[in-house]
Amino acid sequence: MNARQFIKDTLNFFQYIYRNKYLLWELSKRDFQQKYAANLMGLAWAVLDPLAMMLIFWLIFGVGLRGGKDMEVPFLTYLITGLAAYLFFQQTLMQATGSIKTYSFLVKKLDFTISILPLVKIFSELALHIIVVVLALLILLGNGIRPSIYWIQLAYFIFAASMLLLGLSWFSCSVNLFFPDISNIIQIITRFFFYLTPIFWTPDIFPARVVFILKFNPMYYIVQGYRDSLLFGRPFWHNWQHGLYFWVFTLISLIIGLTVFRKLRPHFADVV
Repeated sequence: MNARQFIKDTLNFFQYIYRNKYLLWELSKRDFQQKYAANLMGLAWAVLDPLAMMLIFWLIFGVGLRGGKDMEVPFLTYLITGLAAYLFFQQTLMQATGSIKTYSFLVKKLDFTISILPLVKIFSELALHIIVVVLALLILLGNGIRPSIYWIQLAYFIFAASMLLLGLSWFSCSVNLFFPDISNIIQIITRFFFYLTPIFWTPDIFPARVVFILKFNPMYYIVQGYRDSLLFGRPFWHNWQHGLYFWVFTLISLIIGLTVFRKLRPHFADVV
């Protein structure tokens, strides 16, 4: 795909989203509701699951191994801000990978742009993520973290994570139709990178050259961005070199994802 074609397809995609914003809203709302409709406790599980994971990691790493000492902020607040960011990425990517299979009945509709299906999953998971973020903010307040104007820039990092997810999801959801094992591969990779992202450890435990390598993980930028916004009061441009790398990586992901999606799109109807 050349640059002109990519720009044209991107503009057409956003124009379609704007014209069909209510359809996108309804699909995302329906997806969110159906996910928890079958459970007796419904939406409560969406909140209890990440909270339980936060509690487990806090007990193991905060109380058991390090006691939350020698940190600028309480370890619990450090943990939940990083965990909230990574869980949004991990869970959304897994859901978006299966988005075309989930909505296979729409694939053969000629007047429907199926490239928005990963976006449906992103918006659906974003609704849950906002709930988790609100709970995290309440925990921060309970641990003495005062509100800051920098909390507003959390919207930027959520947008950045969503754009990264869109590019990766275009690739994964289209390949998933022909190679279903990719969902298992993605699950393994995201679990692996979970431990390479500063969620329950701090970068200062490693030499500078190791941290430099770890920063090639794009979620490093997002996780640190959540903490800079919510805990440390740093503007998003304070580490602009890392931000530039992230957006170059994201742009490449969008180009590759859209290219693969376009190449495989004519064959979707044959395999769903």
